[in-house]
Amino acid sequence: MDKKNYIVLKTDKDLKIVMSPVRQKLIRVMRNEGKPVTAKFVADKLEISPSSAQHHIKKLEQVGIIEFDHNEIINGITARYLRVTEKTVSIGQDIDDDLTAERDILARNVLSTVYDSYKRMIDENRHLLSEEFKKGNKFADQLTGIVHLSTEEANELFDIIDDYLKKHSKASENSHPYEYALVAYRADLKDGKSEI
Repeated sequence: MDKKNYIVLKTDKDLKIVMSPVRQKLIRVMRNEGKPVTAKFVADKLEISPSSAQHHIKKLEQVGIIEFDHNEIINGITARYLRVTEKTVSIGQDIDDDLTAERDILARNVLSTVYDSYKRMIDENRHLLSEEFKKGNKFADQLTGIVHLSTEEANELFDIIDDYLKKHSKASENSHPYEYALVAYRADLKDGKSEI
C-alpha cells in the first residue's frame, strides 16, 4: 500500500467535513460524472446555490478529496473545473482514539447510501435487469462470502482492487458509472487474537 496515495481522516475536523450529508452527495455526484466539473454543475445537480456548492467544495479541498483540474473560458468567464482526487480515502477505522463513534457513523452512512441506491435501482429496473442477466450482461450484482488468505495475499488483494478501481475512476466514451461499497476484514480476530 502506497501511503502517499491515501487520505486518512485522522482529526475530528476532517471527519466533520466529510460527515456532512451535502458533502457526501457532492462527492457522489462528482464521482458519478467521472470527469472534471464546475461548482455550478454541482450546484445544479444538488439543487443548491452556487455559493453553497463553492463553500462545500472548499471544505473538501482542505481535506484533499477535491482538487483543481483546469480552467476554461466559457462566454468570456473563467470556469474552474474540479475533480475528486485519485487518492483512496480512509476513514481511519484502524486508529485507536476517541473518534470511533464518528467513524462508525460515517461508515454506516456510506454503506447505507450505496445500499439504498442499489435497492432503488433494482426495484425500478428489475425486469430490465432480469432480461440483461439472461444475455450475460451484469448491471448490478452483490457478492458475499469468505476467502482464506495469508496476510500477504490479503495485502495483494487490497492493492489489486485499489489499483483496478483507480484505473477506472474516470468516465470514457463507452463506460457507465458502477457504484460500489467493498467491505473486507479479517473475520477470525476476536479481542486482538486469532480464533482457532
